Amino acid sequence: MAPRHFPPGFLWGTASSSHQHEGRNTNNQWWEWEQQAGRIWHGDVSGDACGWWHEIEPDLDRAAGLGLNAHRLSLEWSRIEPRDGVFDERAIMRYREMLEALRRRRLTPMVTLHHFTNPLWLEAAGAWLDPHTPERFARYVAYAVEKLGDLCQLWCTVNEPTVYAGMSYLEGLWPPGATSLLLTRKVLEALLRGHATAAAAIHQAGPHHRVGIVHNFHIMRPGTRRLRDVAVAKIADEVVNGVMLHALRTGQLVRPLGAASRTVAGLRGSCDFFGLNYYSRSWIVFDARAAGWTFSRAYIPEHVEQSDRNSRGHAYGEIYPSGLHRALKRINRLNLPIYITETGLPDHDDDQRPRFLLSHLGEIYRAIQEGVDVRGVFIWSLLDNFEWSEGWELRFGLYAFDQRTGERRLRPSAALYAILARANALPGLDASRGPRDSSEAEFVAPVSLRAS
Repeated sequence: MAPRHFPPGFLWGTASSSHQHEGRNTNNQWWEWEQQAGRIWHGDVSGDACGWWHEIEPDLDRAAGLGLNAHRLSLEWSRIEPRDGVFDERAIMRYREMLEALRRRRLTPMVTLHHFTNPLWLEAAGAWLDPHTPERFARYVAYAVEKLGDLCQLWCTVNEPTVYAGMSYLEGLWPPGATSLLLTRKVLEALLRGHATAAAAIHQAGPHHRVGIVHNFHIMRPGTRRLRDVAVAKIADEVVNGVMLHALRTGQLVRPLGAASRTVAGLRGSCDFFGLNYYSRSWIVFDARAAGWTFSRAYIPEHVEQSDRNSRGHAYGEIYPSGLHRALKRINRLNLPIYITETGLPDHDDDQRPRFLLSHLGEIYRAIQEGVDVRGVFIWSLLDNFEWSEGWELRFGLYAFDQRTGERRLRPSAALYAILARANALPGLDASRGPRDSSEAEFVAPVSLRAS
């Protein structure tokens, strides 16, 4: 049972975002949204968050002390460009200090340029519904890369465009609280245009800069063998995953259910790598009452292992390690290097996270052995943090964080992750055990409804 070694130079990191960690980001739409009653679970607000705007360095010491060699963070557009066309030199210098602090600790930085938040001035103009926003985004990106490009070469343009579009314009749970399929489609197209224009700006800064987009890949499994459940599961997968993968491969944004496609200029060939966020899967059944969501209903059966419960009273997600392997194999068709830019689970008592880390890292190792070019993994997250509409209830941190006192406490899962990162390896497995997950032989693997 020899150790399972990862490739030399593999990145072991954690991931974070500006609004969830910095604190006092008062100039974006999320801060404004938090002040409205009923928007956030328990009435929570981000407040001082984890305090990183004023003091990130002690937590970077914690990351380095775990033996990690990378960290993914995001820039806050509303700090850097507080007014349309006006850039704040002090803000960009603070981000220089953060990146310099990472590099001093031998932590390779990966920088995300849009992680769900917009400046208030942009929100007032219509945010991503305004046709000029992709160009405004590219202007901000060009400025950031000019000022920070000597400290970072790995850039994620947009984090989870399907999640931003869906939660903000279809589900209505995030600002601006819209519930329109038409607006959701428009916003997703605009985000892809923003990615393409930003990628072009970054590539103009030099060939050493590497650009990717980050997609949240969510497995869709039919709840039964009935044809209608299999069909709606395929449609749900197409909406959540297939549209994005097809767009990156062809440059064409194909509307779900056979509607007309649109070409996104500069999208094809814009990525040097693919950022994969993976958390869970959903079970899908036909529901005639759910006309607004392609007559499908998602659920998690009671018999599967589940993570902590969210504000809607059900589990945040099923713990399904094999889904990560399936996602990696499917994304590998794009012929791009892959970084797992986020994976993790809410587990306040840390009784599931150690096993989660071992099982999911095992699936990454399996994919690498099968020829998938995975370059690194970033666990969400180093600390518990403000989880958007879920507030402070869901605890994703390797370190427990008390937002009232600022206390940090090492969780056992962090100690385990440190052992794995320092070894660049997983413990060996007994080959006689065979496959651990019989669900690989599912009724239907999520496949595109059209030819690739």
